[in-house]
Amino acid sequence: MELSLQYVQDQSFSDLGRAIFDIIKATLQYPAEPQAKAIKLANDVKFFYEASHQTTDTVDWETWWVVLDVVCCIPPDHPWQDSLVQSLDILRQRDGSDSNDDPSLASKVLSSFSMTVREKWDALQGEELSDDHDEYFRWKNYNSFIARITRNDFDFWLALPIWQLRETLEEPPVKGSEMRCRIWVASEWIIHCTDHIFNFVNTKEEIDESTARAYQGGSLYDGKPPLRVERWEFWKKRFLEIATDATSLELDGHTTVRISDALKIMDSVKA
Repeated sequence: MELSLQYVQDQSFSDLGRAIFDIIKATLQYPAEPQAKAIKLANDVKFFYEASHQTTDTVDWETWWVVLDVVCCIPPDHPWQDSLVQSLDILRQRDGSDSNDDPSLASKVLSSFSMTVREKWDALQGEELSDDHDEYFRWKNYNSFIARITRNDFDFWLALPIWQLRETLEEPPVKGSEMRCRIWVASEWIIHCTDHIFNFVNTKEEIDESTARAYQGGSLYDGKPPLRVERWEFWKKRFLEIATDATSLELDGHTTVRISDALKIMDSVKA
């Protein structure tokens, strides 16, 4: 089945947003290798910033909002996602002055991207999530992409997996498609970002009250320190408990395999 970008096509973009979408769509659809498309996509983003005569804030938001709308349509196993992931890596390398490009421009581009990631997350969370609806697939695709681009020096949104793991593992489980959706997304973050998440929750530093509130546990982990290795161990225990209750929770075999994969990766982490 051919991948469709109709969801993005149907959005009410400005003329600028529509032009950005048309260029990104043409690049992704062009018959070339993922790496070649990634280079073109990175150059496209650079072009949008340099060529526009509108305010920088407008270009920032419209560029990344369109990109993230496209991301929502592309499943994790599709080469278009590979191209988009690689394009962010290219921009990060330019930010580190590994090319002849202006590093200050790359830094500005990536800074605006990190802010738009959170805004898009909030917008998607407002949709009804079920594996029987298109909203689920957009949520899955979005989380997979953000998890894949997370690196040691590019992890401004680590609150997002913490919140997803909290909803999935620190609240009473729900049944059926909603729980399958939660587990898929939580396990995707674990599969791609285990070390980053572990290091984040296993901080040896004292945290202030504001940070503690932001990362506080769910109702099953209430009152405990939010950033301690004990939370990691709690997540492992809850994954195992949920797998044990798979039948009563109406979880399918694919979901229990995801849990097993996540647990194996979590067990491999060295404190």
